[in-house]
Amino acid sequence: MIKYYLFLSLLILMSCQNQGNKKDIQITNQNNSQEISKPQTPIMGWSSWNNFHVDINEEIIKAQADYMVSSGMADAGYSYVNIDDGFFGGRDAEGNLLVHKDRFPNGMKVISDYIHSKGLKAGIYAEAGINTCASHWDKDTIGVGSGLMGHDRKDLKLMLKDWNYDFIKVDWCGGDWLDLDEETRYTQIANVIKEIKPNTVYNICRWEFPGKWALQIADSWRISGDISNEFHSILHIIDLNADLWKYASPGHVNDMDMLQVGRGMSYDEDKTHFTMWCMMSSPLLAGNDLRNMSDETISILTNKEIIALNQDPLVYQARRLIDNGDLEVWAKPLIHTMSGEVAVALLNRSNKAENISFDLDTIGIDVDKGYAYRDLWAKKDFEKTIGKSLSFKVPKHGVVVLKIEGASKPFNVFQNK
Repeated sequence: MIKYYLFLSLLILMSCQNQGNKKDIQITNQNNSQEISKPQTPIMGWSSWNNFHVDINEEIIKAQADYMVSSGMADAGYSYVNIDDGFFGGRDAEGNLLVHKDRFPNGMKVISDYIHSKGLKAGIYAEAGINTCASHWDKDTIGVGSGLMGHDRKDLKLMLKDWNYDFIKVDWCGGDWLDLDEETRYTQIANVIKEIKPNTVYNICRWEFPGKWALQIADSWRISGDISNEFHSILHIIDLNADLWKYASPGHVNDMDMLQVGRGMSYDEDKTHFTMWCMMSSPLLAGNDLRNMSDETISILTNKEIIALNQDPLVYQARRLIDNGDLEVWAKPLIHTMSGEVAVALLNRSNKAENISFDLDTIGIDVDKGYAYRDLWAKKDFEKTIGKSLSFKVPKHGVVVLKIEGASKPFNVFQNK
């Protein structure tokens, strides 16, 4: 019997390894015979909070689903339409969760059905404690008492099974106010989710890296406070995530918060923001109003070559390999650590255009065997060469992103912790 289970475990491990180039992994749960399908690369989609806060309604959410399809975002890989705080309507006398009747008069199941009808996935929001964040910070007092605490099983069944949502973000304001233990509370919630709907994508929103325990129970976890549409906020979050690369892997990633692309920063700042979220394997959740996107914003959000860096099956979070003050070189291997394919981002944090140079040895490429490269924003190819270093002029607050193909050096930097 022991040999049988060892053999079965080996077969499952081999199967998972062979599925490494697929975005979802499927496992049969023998306890309830339910097939578990979980995304193995960072999720892509849209979330309501950045642009709308609690001022959401049925019309707004449905329109985002419409425009995700018509804008070409769905074709580029975006699939989740996530409703954040603002749909709560308090509780009835029996403690049942209610929906805000003015904002969502037809209820939440109608919304998820509509999103699914577009070929997309639906996301919802919850609070680990008793009171939601918006009940205090946005004065949306109808959210008082709408948190999961004391209602885990009933609320999660309602949201995930009855309303049929595919993703859930669980916030921590109420948990913080109650001084709850993070690992204990989020694990309790994770266990209920696994029982009710194991396929659910589970996001921990603790506003900082929660700890190694999160890797065992969640698909993603926030590593920062709320993002703003200012470039210093983008750089701050990049710095917070820089040393957390070792905790990213297929199916489990550091969440750098929702995107601010198309919400007031410059074109180069938006490109830098989007690039670094892709390079650092963060979920890509647009936070703008998709109904009012410029062609420029759409071109950034749908750059498939940059998105491919985010969706690479290795899910290797980019590392800062050169730090010369405001001038930095970030890199990540693609496919596997010895593939010879490396993505490089030259990041200029300064207020003027600067030249940024790097040696190919720094990113583990054997220059003696030659290499070719492509500028992914300029969409320009460079023929095979054997030069030891590369140099590019990078605009202020801008990036140059290269995909380099060559021969990998053995025991290169990406194989060392």
